[in-house]
Amino acid sequence: MNEAKMFVRRAAATSLFWISTALLMMVVFFAVVAPTGTFLSWFNAQTIAIDSSTLLILATGLTLVVVSGGLDLSVGSVMAFSAVIGITVMQDVSSGGWLAVAIGGMAALLAGIGWGAINGFLVAYARIPSFVVTLGTLGAALGAARLITGGSNPSGTPDVLQSSIGFSTIAGIPTLFVIGISVAIVFSLLMKFTVFGEWIYLVGSNEEGARRGGIPVRWVQFRVYVLSGGLAGLAGLLDLARFDSANVSTGHITELLAALAAVIIGGASLFGGTGLIIGSVVGVFIPVVLNDGFIVIGLQPFWHEIVVGVVLIAAVGLDQVRRSAALQRPIPGPESATSSSDSEDDSEAAKLQHSSSKLKPKGSK
Repeated sequence: MNEAKMFVRRAAATSLFWISTALLMMVVFFAVVAPTGTFLSWFNAQTIAIDSSTLLILATGLTLVVVSGGLDLSVGSVMAFSAVIGITVMQDVSSGGWLAVAIGGMAALLAGIGWGAINGFLVAYARIPSFVVTLGTLGAALGAARLITGGSNPSGTPDVLQSSIGFSTIAGIPTLFVIGISVAIVFSLLMKFTVFGEWIYLVGSNEEGARRGGIPVRWVQFRVYVLSGGLAGLAGLLDLARFDSANVSTGHITELLAALAAVIIGGASLFGGTGLIIGSVVGVFIPVVLNDGFIVIGLQPFWHEIVVGVVLIAAVGLDQVRRSAALQRPIPGPESATSSSDSEDDSEAAKLQHSSSKLKPKGSK
């Protein structure tokens, strides 16, 4: 177990180093190629920060799900649906102002949580594969958003939402980015220092071993999808603050691909058990800087979508290589292998029992 933890930490550290290096090389490349004073400017830095804000939130939620061994393809559509609910409620509150923003914002968050709860229930308790469930809710959430709006993009939020959040800054840093990075920091601390965070890793690493160790596996799986949905709702609210409208045309598919690419680039494994939110944060800036750099040097922005798709495939391929390398590590000799083959999960379960005893939810099975 200790060797496995050391391997995970070394792999994560190595991934973080290489993606940070790749990001730095991209910045240097665009700084050299772009016209003087365009890419390396405070205005462009603010633009990159704003562009990354919603992706940081989506990638944070996706990291929780992927590390637990699942997949959430619905976050883009849930983001669009939550934005629709939020702007609809804001427009229905006659007083307007902060009261409308508060009620509409809460409605957007609850809408995201609701879709997350549907995903979590179907994955954790109905035992339907996460790919199938979230692919279905991807279409359902987007379809529901279009039904509510009649297929158009609704606009018209209270002015205070854009003036105080969408266009404002804190010490020169865009408020949207401050919110996005704060969310990432909070959940990074949750993953590192709480029992629930440890359970997410253990469930993703060995679901059966975690179950035998007394960890409420279904409870953990259900909640990571609820958190992912809630964060998608928050991303939808920030999108309203930035654009003053809810986009139901595409269902934020581009944002989904970019966030998923960021998580995989950041070192998370689609097989679960591995990943760091800080890696996903660095990974977010790969597609964002690419998009910004292409625009600055005059390339068509459609190249960004092509590159993100290629990078996503390459990242998954690298994940396969890392996993194959891990499986090819030296294994115990025949004598020890014979005695341990039937008791490996039980041995690990005993070690997990100490973790599960720290925080046992009431009524969990």
